[in-house]
Amino acid sequence: MNCNCISEMEAKIREHFQPQVKATIQRVECGNTAFVLSGNSMDLSLYIPFRIRADAPGYRTKSGKEIPMHVSFCPFCGNRARPETNGG
Repeated sequence: MNCNCISEMEAKIREHFQPQVKATIQRVECGNTAFVLSGNSMDLSLYIPFRIRADAPGYRTKSGKEIPMHVSFCPFCGNRARPETNGG
């Protein structure tokens, strides 16, 4: 990501929920992040999984098939999720 929103949100969630939890919160982490390789660099990406269910092989299970959609813009601050390239 091109911003620190994920780690900032994890910290805010920890701070908000700590009084309600009866033990020290050891870790809060966003469940829908992935490391993405692009060329010779690696970046953290936020993704939103969608599920497709159909009468076809691989799609018939009760939960269907998960399709990850990576965000282009941060849903928290609106900045581009990846740095701009020379082509746009």
